[in-house]
Amino acid sequence: MSGDVLFIVGSVRPVRVGDQLGEHIVKLFEDAGDARITMVDLRELALPFLDEPKMPALGKYEHEHTKRWSDQVAGSSAVVILTPEYNWGYPASVKNAVDYLYKEWKDKPALLISYGGGGGKRCYEQLLQVLGRVGMQLAETRVNIVLRDAYGDDDRLKDAAAIVDRESDVLIKAWQELQALIANKDEL
Repeated sequence: MSGDVLFIVGSVRPVRVGDQLGEHIVKLFEDAGDARITMVDLRELALPFLDEPKMPALGKYEHEHTKRWSDQVAGSSAVVILTPEYNWGYPASVKNAVDYLYKEWKDKPALLISYGGGGGKRCYEQLLQVLGRVGMQLAETRVNIVLRDAYGDDDRLKDAAAIVDRESDVLIKAWQELQALIANKDEL
């Protein structure tokens, strides 16, 4: 086994679709085998806006919520970040979760998945820069899930499973790249 992978659901909105997509993507990845996946929902994690008195790069955390978040990330072999695109950018919840930590992200294998009406391509590009700056080792395959016309009357996805099935080839390719990054890191 390649170890634990944190699957981070980035949207914290009351009505959202990231949880729906995440559930089906995690199942797809689990069916592909060779990893234990733990879903971390940023809405449930409920980190306040960054409130540590010292810079995260120092690793001298005072708050219990930061210590728990640090332990989760540091204890994982890799992370998958599932982010929506809001107004051509990524949500504050994702940036906040990244900014809480620093050393924990260094050399961490990662896979970024964006979604939105146009696939979240703009937020993907922006977040790629941030994740690269904190030193994550990112899978190269881009996963941008287009959700145009996918919503029901309740603003939830009509068929999240069908969307993930439609995107399964690119998702599996990216997942395999993430597994290779984990294996390469394990060999060092």
